[in-house]
Amino acid sequence: MLSLFWRRSVAWLLAGSLALPVSAAEAELSWGIEPFLPPRTMANAFKVSRDYMGERSGSRIVISSAASYAQFVPALLRTEYDLAFVGPHSGLLAMQKAGYVPLVQCGGALQSVLVVPRDSAYRKPEDLAGQLVALPDALTVTSMLGMEIFDQGGKRPTAAVRFTHTAFQNEGPLMMLRGEAAASVIARAAYNQLLSPQIRADLQIIGESRPVPHMMMLAHSRLPQALRTRLREAALEYLRTTDPAKAVFARNCLAADKLLGDDGARQLAPYAEELRRRLQSIAK
Repeated sequence: MLSLFWRRSVAWLLAGSLALPVSAAEAELSWGIEPFLPPRTMANAFKVSRDYMGERSGSRIVISSAASYAQFVPALLRTEYDLAFVGPHSGLLAMQKAGYVPLVQCGGALQSVLVVPRDSAYRKPEDLAGQLVALPDALTVTSMLGMEIFDQGGKRPTAAVRFTHTAFQNEGPLMMLRGEAAASVIARAAYNQLLSPQIRADLQIIGESRPVPHMMMLAHSRLPQALRTRLREAALEYLRTTDPAKAVFARNCLAADKLLGDDGARQLAPYAEELRRRLQSIAK
């Protein structure tokens, strides 16, 4: 019951007062966005892209999310969203298990970086043995990649670090700068986008993960093909014509014509499986 209350409350918040009027010909679609930002910030960050795609696809789009990844991902797998903007491993799992199909595959790569204060004595991951490292939510691929920085396929001796998890991408570096952790993991894109130049000036990167395919936008296969085509065209048009400096969606998703291919799916498969395993562990 509490989970349902949270989802309804966050969906109401994100829908906001700027939702487009609905005509009889319009479809109402729920757009689930993974909670990499606080809900109120998400509402402001995605309202322009919501309205843009809604107008061009002939739909009323209502943004929805959840208070945490532990609530959001199960809702995604229960197909509660018509559209979804998610991390690559969540997207692959949703395609494998829940009937979603790719709408837009964001260009570029997703990568985690390990950061410490600029005046820190730590210069490489091994130096952090015995120290506390802040990671994003355990269900994110950023967190999974971050843990791999300390043991990249056996090429680097595992540092016996301790991990703690934060709710949002930008919380780890702030926790570290307050002296509550020795280092932090954050997605490279989030490092460049969510942290101010003043904060970045106080940090240095001492490790990076392997790159994996970037975030993706999905549509559920229950939507008619013609509608999915209009939504894809509207999303790509928005991403290609919007200044990334002015829109979180455009900053986090470089427009690309290609969808996730077999090579990308194979690369993401271990992380999708790890996500499934962690969800099962949470549910017990």
